[in-house]
Amino acid sequence: MTVFKCYMKIIKKNVGMILMYFVIFAVISIAMFYVSTGDNANGKFTSSKLNTGIVDNDKSNVSEKLAEYLSKLHNADMLEYDISVLQEEMYYNKYDIIIQIPEGFSEKFLSGDARVSVTQQPGSYSYMYVESQINDFINRIIKYNMAGYTMEESFEKVQDVKESKVTLVDVNGNGGDMPGFAFLFQFFPYTSIAILGNVLGIIVCSFRKKEVKNRIAASAVSLRRQSAEAFLAFIVTGVLIWAAFLALVFAIRGKELVNNANMFYYILNSFTVMALSLSIAFLTGILAKKPDMVNMIVTPVSLFMSFLGGVFVPLNMLNGTVRKAAKFVPVYWYEEVNNKLSEYAEIPADVIKEIMGGIGIQVLFTLMFIALTLAIGRYQMQEK
Repeated sequence: MTVFKCYMKIIKKNVGMILMYFVIFAVISIAMFYVSTGDNANGKFTSSKLNTGIVDNDKSNVSEKLAEYLSKLHNADMLEYDISVLQEEMYYNKYDIIIQIPEGFSEKFLSGDARVSVTQQPGSYSYMYVESQINDFINRIIKYNMAGYTMEESFEKVQDVKESKVTLVDVNGNGGDMPGFAFLFQFFPYTSIAILGNVLGIIVCSFRKKEVKNRIAASAVSLRRQSAEAFLAFIVTGVLIWAAFLALVFAIRGKELVNNANMFYYILNSFTVMALSLSIAFLTGILAKKPDMVNMIVTPVSLFMSFLGGVFVPLNMLNGTVRKAAKFVPVYWYEEVNNKLSEYAEIPADVIKEIMGGIGIQVLFTLMFIALTLAIGRYQMQEK
């Protein structure tokens, strides 16, 4: 096992690079874990409260009711009109927005001509949010008044703001939610391609040097055995990276994953993309003329496949043309399978066919890269 030990020794020297990429992956994964389990995760949105200053120059019953209404929606403080003080409050970011109710506001109220002055932080569009609430308040008061309600009754009805409750229909068994561990699997392709591409690509490139090839050719170990031991070293490295990834997933969301009926398909999909990453590493090592060029190839390739394939940008955010182009990227099919798995608590038979089809396409890409690597390698062997 001389060749195998040689490969593993070189891989051990690059353990620092492996740890660097894995730590980056772990940090991103843990961050996405907390995002996915937060209040705003999976479509659970909450209203945004702004730090609001209100200047009431009208001092009327109408302006007081408007200020009371806005205080229910935002963190509001009543302020006196002093331009220097107001400018200072905005400068030091004490308030996101300051609303000034002008004199004569109540007189123009029922005619629909009442307006307020809104000042917001530069570059902020919060005023649109608040103005829509103010306009809603005014329009509802006018409509209630036209329907025969007194002004006081109209104010009471508008002030009685009830929150809308939305219940997601549990069509596929997940309650409309994406499992937290699915976010972890989503980021695996980038780490797998980056680590295996850089580490193993450098090793392949190093062994492709002319002087090294000549020494290997003169050794007592047959070419077939050399290839078999090199292949074994690559498989061991790939499986170790894959196992470390699964260990991280189980450490963060193990209980949820074990209880998920689709666990086998998640693991199978991740193993397939690991094999794909190995084939890309082989191809990179063959194409690179020098070990220094490996990183120059792997980095843009891993980022390109990750962005276009749906690792960093969800597939549902890609427009039609980009998504069609993304189908020529193998990582796209990994993410397509991962998204499909996350939609179902238990996969129906017809969906299993789609999932296995996506995994099959990844296998075809892997075989294509291997065939391309062998063809290039054979051509290079013929060079004098």
